[in-house]
Amino acid sequence: MQNTRIREIFISRLYGLYNHRINLKDEGLTIIHGANGVGKTAVLKCLDYLFEWNIEALSRIPFRTINIGLSDGAKISISRAARVEKNSVKNDMLNGALEISFFKDPNTHIETVFAIDPEMANFAETITTSQSWMVKVQHGLWRDTRTGKYVDAMEVVQDYFPGKGKRKKTYSPFFEKIRKGLNVKLIDTHRLNQRSKEQSADFTVLECAADMLKQIKMVNVEYARRAQELDQTFPHRLILNSNSFYGPDIVKERLLKLEKRQVQLSKIGLLATHGGQTFPSDVESLSHPKLEAISLFVQDSETKLDAFNELAIRCTALLKLINTKFRHKRLELNKEAGLSIIDFFGDTIPMDALSSGEQHELVITYELLFKTPSNTLLLIDEPEISLHVGWQKSFIEDLLYISDIVGFESVVATHSPFIVGEKYDMMVSLDDGVHGE
Repeated sequence: MQNTRIREIFISRLYGLYNHRINLKDEGLTIIHGANGVGKTAVLKCLDYLFEWNIEALSRIPFRTINIGLSDGAKISISRAARVEKNSVKNDMLNGALEISFFKDPNTHIETVFAIDPEMANFAETITTSQSWMVKVQHGLWRDTRTGKYVDAMEVVQDYFPGKGKRKKTYSPFFEKIRKGLNVKLIDTHRLNQRSKEQSADFTVLECAADMLKQIKMVNVEYARRAQELDQTFPHRLILNSNSFYGPDIVKERLLKLEKRQVQLSKIGLLATHGGQTFPSDVESLSHPKLEAISLFVQDSETKLDAFNELAIRCTALLKLINTKFRHKRLELNKEAGLSIIDFFGDTIPMDALSSGEQHELVITYELLFKTPSNTLLLIDEPEISLHVGWQKSFIEDLLYISDIVGFESVVATHSPFIVGEKYDMMVSLDDGVHGE
């Protein structure tokens, strides 16, 4: 089953001025660019707020309508409800309450939901504090543990005061199904850069190290579990002859590949280093019973090492990408600390010895490789922040390399020609002023 993806985004009257239509590229990378002030960041935030279901934040961005087309034909349409005020028509268009409609296809309307009124949400919060069976799921949404049903703020208030106000849906089960199959994630480089300046700069880097340590421990637990299970059943399976056995040539080939895998895993720091000759070199001279035993041993060893596959691929990519950029120091995996920095002389140095730019690069690369689920639409706002020109030039190629491993798509907002490089065919220009509907 093919994953659902966003195909098109249209925002009208952003800031009252701009109409932006963005058709996402089939290649999985779309670069949006435009003059300062046309709303590159706002476009990304609109998507992020919608898929986070942070409708209160979305409503604070001034626009008239948003239409999002999905690859399966579904459509999301956001508009402003008419509001009668003394203010100008312009303010009414851009600041009215949001109405969000969902369509299975262009001709099949599923439902329309409404932004939660702040007063209604606060009232519902007050009510649910005295109802122990109501478990808060997110802003404006609770789960009734007695029935298992989800209840929004409007329903909470109306259950408490029957007949109060007109019932309006503020929660969409249809959209929840879309969200389960399509992740949208904003990489806010402004936030990361500001964080590194205002806080102890090593904080996020240490978070990466702690997370890596956790992943190394988890994969080693799985490796040990497989090893114990296979070792305990090895004699029984060998006697039963329940596995297919290899001939001498295949055994020799698989042993060489197995040894190579062990060396690679040891090199990146996931497996203990083995010294001396590991496997017999004269496989051809082995008796048939010994060949059967070695054959089963090879199959079991491959199954054990498979526990490292996913982590090894991503760790290899992390070390490659970071160590081609760092000068006179290198990043290593460490079973005690998760990650460590080794200087030119081979000494371990603290993470805060990295420059702010190096920390920024490490955090972003780590987040892309290890904290981004597959089938994610990744929104990256101005990645050039805190990256010197040399790193900007390799950013897109690095991003595509990582996306091939993880399986995400990207929308990159930038005004740096060094970020774009030769990828002109991936660019989409934003509107620089109103030219009609």
